[in-house]
Amino acid sequence: MARLMKHKQRLKCLTLLLCLLLQISGNAVAQGARIIEWVENSSASDNSKIALGYPVPIPVDTPLPFDGFRSYNGLHTRHQDLVMSTPWVHPHNVGSTRAGRAVWAYRLGDEDLLTPYGLPEPAMLTNGGIHAREWQSPETVTGIMELLVDQQDDHHLYRYLLENTNVILIPVLNVDGFMQSQRYPEGSWLGTDLNDPVNWPRDGRMRRKNMLSTDEDLQTQGDHLHGVDLNRNNEPFWNTSPDNSSSNMNSLVHHGQSAQSEPETMALDAAAQLGPIGQLSMYTDVHSFGQIQLWVRNSNQRLAQQTVRLLGVFSDHHRQFPAGKSYNYNGINNVAVNSGIGSTDEYFTHTYEVPAWTLEIEPTNIGGVAYGGLGRNGHDGFILPESQIRRVRTELAQTFAAAYYRQAGPPAVTAFRLIDQTTGAVVYKAEWDAVSPAERVLHEFQAQPVQLGRPYIAWIAYNKPMRWREDGEVVPLPGQPGSTLDFEADVVVNETSLTTDVLTAEWQNMAPDGATGYYRYKDDAIAIEFNHPLDTNNQASVVGTVMAGAQLEVPDMTNLLSDADPSTVARWENGAWSGYENTAGLDQTDSGGIDSTLHYQVTSDDLGDPFTIDAGTSAAWFDLERNGEGFVLEILADHRAVMYWFTYDDEGSQDWYIAVGDIFGNRIEFRELLQVSGGKFGPGFDPALVKEEVVGSASFTWSGCDTGVMDWVLNRGGQYRQGRMKLQRLTRLMGLDCGSPVLPPVQPEALLSGSWFDPSHAGEGYTLEWLVDGRALVYWFSFDSDGARRWFFGLGEWVNGKIVFEEMLTTSGGLFGENFNPNDVAELPWGSLELELQCNGGTANFTPGETGFPAGSLSLDRLTSLDQLACP
Repeated sequence: MARLMKHKQRLKCLTLLLCLLLQISGNAVAQGARIIEWVENSSASDNSKIALGYPVPIPVDTPLPFDGFRSYNGLHTRHQDLVMSTPWVHPHNVGSTRAGRAVWAYRLGDEDLLTPYGLPEPAMLTNGGIHAREWQSPETVTGIMELLVDQQDDHHLYRYLLENTNVILIPVLNVDGFMQSQRYPEGSWLGTDLNDPVNWPRDGRMRRKNMLSTDEDLQTQGDHLHGVDLNRNNEPFWNTSPDNSSSNMNSLVHHGQSAQSEPETMALDAAAQLGPIGQLSMYTDVHSFGQIQLWVRNSNQRLAQQTVRLLGVFSDHHRQFPAGKSYNYNGINNVAVNSGIGSTDEYFTHTYEVPAWTLEIEPTNIGGVAYGGLGRNGHDGFILPESQIRRVRTELAQTFAAAYYRQAGPPAVTAFRLIDQTTGAVVYKAEWDAVSPAERVLHEFQAQPVQLGRPYIAWIAYNKPMRWREDGEVVPLPGQPGSTLDFEADVVVNETSLTTDVLTAEWQNMAPDGATGYYRYKDDAIAIEFNHPLDTNNQASVVGTVMAGAQLEVPDMTNLLSDADPSTVARWENGAWSGYENTAGLDQTDSGGIDSTLHYQVTSDDLGDPFTIDAGTSAAWFDLERNGEGFVLEILADHRAVMYWFTYDDEGSQDWYIAVGDIFGNRIEFRELLQVSGGKFGPGFDPALVKEEVVGSASFTWSGCDTGVMDWVLNRGGQYRQGRMKLQRLTRLMGLDCGSPVLPPVQPEALLSGSWFDPSHAGEGYTLEWLVDGRALVYWFSFDSDGARRWFFGLGEWVNGKIVFEEMLTTSGGLFGENFNPNDVAELPWGSLELELQCNGGTANFTPGETGFPAGSLSLDRLTSLDQLACP
């Protein structure tokens, strides 16, 4: 910091010298026109200086934030450094200035512009530096970028924004003008403005417009008034307000030769297209000074109402900081309809129908007096003291995040589970899957009816973080009322509410762990411990097994109520929320309401404990409708499991995944699906080249010994994919069966069931199952000679101390995901395999028949032992 201060002092001395030289050359200056100097202190009678009462800010060529203002080069370096340091910042050259300098926009978010749920991400555009002299603006927009990057791993609000929205930032639109104002941070012309030559300084530190028809030399008086006010150069009200927009190039508010005549204005629109434009849900043009929010109206009443509510969130949030700075705005009745001056917020309101406003940041209209300044010129408000800028950019960045969060969309139930507290088994689960940008489909699975008198946990997850915390405690988001903490839930049978005893209801801010934890982000899920007691009301309502409906209503952190019908995706469309139903199921109300879409069985019968996973769940499993792909599951000790998924890619070639997971009651959570690459079949295999990449997650849930469901989420080639399967048992293992630990006859070979590999070929291996009929089933997960993932399988028998697989098979033709057709799968001969195994080691000898696979052998070590089949 000492180096920065020394640099500032040196620059200040050079600037003072230049100003002095310019004033000496009085022969070139017309009567009354002069270059004045901005200083900290001077005599009020000295008409060559304007004293601020605090140090004059001097820009510093540093990328790092500090208690002062960065130069354009410093800011640009900071932006590009953030691009290089994180995958969340994407640079875009969206146009050029009049001088040919690049106008940069930065997208903050992921690559694919899709949420983790597969939906198009809403976009928010924030523009800075449209008026050159307003240095607070580029710092504020840069502060937003710095905040989101700094908090990218918070697993809460900021990670949610990065993964679910497309935040587009233009730190400096008027690059030429901004650099001119920083070129002369202490000098301006006075006595030359058309409207108020006495009080309105122009050019230099007070340049407002772009640099059309002007050079970069402050001493050149003939062109210093030229340029276009980029905030008067826009449709639909260009050249319609003579009092606020002028055809005179020398005017402070010159509107240009035509609407969108300036390349900077066109660059702003090009940045909006990065949304893409159909996804834009918010625009803000950041200015100073005035400390107010200015907005405009078109004829869309719903858009006006949503704009006012969003401005309220912004203003109320910012007022809660210790500084207590309030950003006021006019109500609907005080804003004229369909009129304007050619500003950018008018363009976005009328052209794209999104909440749009001009944010005039600090100070207020009393200017520098608010910070102890002298107030000798009304334009001192554009010169925020260096002591204030760190606070301003930091606080405004957080407030912008709250606004982005609201415009990301209303909350909706994403997942719902009812968990038996005694066993940890999920007895009912429901999840909404997106199938199009406007539609979700509900998937439900019930393993056992909910029993009266039995304790359960209702775990309800939403599509966004729902609660704010301070010091670890759930509190309202700053500026929001206490009612935003409300959560209303009911269970109804035939329009009668069941009696429900609630023991605890806690929002989850810990990582997923069994029955508790958040879903994707901290506080996006709530866990409610409850039971339906065996009282008169419940026994009268529940006779035998009946259907019950959950009724859920909850606001998000900005008081948006949950979507009453998650089957239609709530999204910004035509200037308001679409697919956002109220309690009555009506759209286009922008209100939300009670979600009554989830239904499950409740019974008065005593059914005992639900099914839970035991060692006998070890088996091969598949979906009857997807014959030709499937899973091998190994249940290990200590509530762990290994899964091998044999499947295909999108071109009809084989593919496979592996995972290790945790067992909870009747389900297994595989939080990291791994894809292995880098291996080559045969003697060329090099384990040092093998790489494991986390590409998704999966969850298995069983209702009994032979049936269950599987859910998966995968990133395949940068594209989000998800799917589900209905599971049916394919094999039964000798020595293990569901509910029966030992089934005779038990052969010693049954203890060989498990996974095997050659340490010199780490990255490929076998999973072996000794079946109840005395045969063995093997799957070999490997590669071909080109490194493509391959798998082979076969049934074998015990012959003279070896397991002989005379015919190993392979497959082709299957397509991954929703395009899978079992009729496309062809089984093909591959070769033969012999395994000679003892408890902890052995050999594998193979003779492939498929071209390109050499014969050979491997020296095997045991990788896994199945629960209850441990080999001595």
